[in-house]
Amino acid sequence: MKPPSLWWLPFGGVPEITPAKLHRWLQEGCPVQLVDSRTGLEFRQGTVSVARHAPVTDLPGAVDHLELDPEKPVIFLCLSGHRSQPGTRLLRSRGVEAYSLKGGIMAWRRAGYPLEEPDPSSGANSPE
Repeated sequence: MKPPSLWWLPFGGVPEITPAKLHRWLQEGCPVQLVDSRTGLEFRQGTVSVARHAPVTDLPGAVDHLELDPEKPVIFLCLSGHRSQPGTRLLRSRGVEAYSLKGGIMAWRRAGYPLEEPDPSSGANSPE
């Protein structure tokens, strides 16, 4: 399926998941895949659980290299909920169940949920 012509815009409506619901899914062991679309520097400063890195500036190629399972939901993360929208829109255009974290990492932290150091194999060593 071809992505919409303006899939890369960091605004517009995409399905969102609240920090509370994502936290619950993670606690319950739901098979979700997390993709952090922030810069490499932001990502290395801490991310949610086992998120992998695919900066919005490198889409769609960065997402393709992650080899995501199309049968499992994907949650895109960013700082405030805007940079995660293009990735969400891109994967939904491919038939993947994808969501943007509502309010981004800022909302996650305001809710009192922890950030973790990313796994080195998740793309944390990108130079940006």
